[in-house]
Amino acid sequence: MPSPRGWRQFDFVLLAVLLTLVALGVAMIRSANLDSLDQADLWRRQETFALIGLVLFFLMAALPYEWLKHFWWVGYVIALALLVLVLIYGESEIGDVRRWFYIGGFRFQPSFPSLLLHVVAVAAVLDRRSGRDRRVEGSEEAERRRPGVGVYILTGLMTVVLAGLVFREPDLSTAVVCVVAWAAMVFVSEVRLGYLAGTTAVALGALFPLWRVMQPYQRERVLAFLSLTRDSEAPYNVQQALISIGSGGLWGSGYGEGSLNRLHYLRVRHTDYIFSVIGEELGFIGAVLVLALFVLLAWRLFRAALLAPDRFGRLLVVGVGTLIYFQAVVNVGMNLGLLPVTGLPLPFVSYGGTALVTFMVGLGLVEAVAVRRK
Repeated sequence: MPSPRGWRQFDFVLLAVLLTLVALGVAMIRSANLDSLDQADLWRRQETFALIGLVLFFLMAALPYEWLKHFWWVGYVIALALLVLVLIYGESEIGDVRRWFYIGGFRFQPSFPSLLLHVVAVAAVLDRRSGRDRRVEGSEEAERRRPGVGVYILTGLMTVVLAGLVFREPDLSTAVVCVVAWAAMVFVSEVRLGYLAGTTAVALGALFPLWRVMQPYQRERVLAFLSLTRDSEAPYNVQQALISIGSGGLWGSGYGEGSLNRLHYLRVRHTDYIFSVIGEELGFIGAVLVLALFVLLAWRLFRAALLAPDRFGRLLVVGVGTLIYFQAVVNVGMNLGLLPVTGLPLPFVSYGGTALVTFMVGLGLVEAVAVRRK
């Protein structure tokens, strides 16, 4: 448990931003489904998951995060086991897509907690010291030691295996999140730039075989974004999203009064296109305020990383921050037609209990680092 002095360093601004985003998400999910009888209670479910996530947030903030680096392999094995089990026993709702378990009427998506467990594992491996370094533990030399090629390759292989299992579900966008989080963490760990350059070259070369094994709908989304095909629903969804945002004007049509939302022209409006609902009903001002909240959260995460007491804590904050912000940028970019259509949620706002709890646990880890900061 943190000392009383540690709790005085608790980041209440981060907590306030988190609660504001979650409350906004619950409210907008309710608005998005006002005229959908079969989904009218989804906001209550999201509210329940938010309460669970808040409890876990404070629990993670109270526990010493340092112990995680001694048991990182347990979390990584659990992540792999969950992803293998969902491929075998997961419920298939659309074709051969297997991403979920159903537990007591609730849908559990293992890929989200697996991403967080992967971040912990990569941070722990990158923080490892050699025997020579342990003799100077705590010195500036040990703190600045770059990960060797062995550590770099190990974390890369861990990432490829986990991302490959997610890709098999199939879930390309979440697999990309896994890779991006790894890249951000190894960059912050001051790995040699030559390693990253070589990896980038290999990744670019892998795009061609990757294209061949992608699902047809995934290729169609990319081609639709590049305006190379019209045989896809992706352009329709993006067009309706842009119309929704544009019709909101400066102040919006009012809470629960969005015409495209209520007439169901805007599909999956409580998940992928929740930002478009915000733009239509709360207008430009509401959309900017949401983005401002994410900017404020980014500042608190950046501050926590700078003041982290050790490299492991810094890497944890960077990994969690990347998980949140990459998905936020992609979701908003998709709603604005600036990026291809994906299934990534807007963190803390889109409907999805597993994602919400995972993001809140991640921020709990950030708080654990913050209350023990320098």
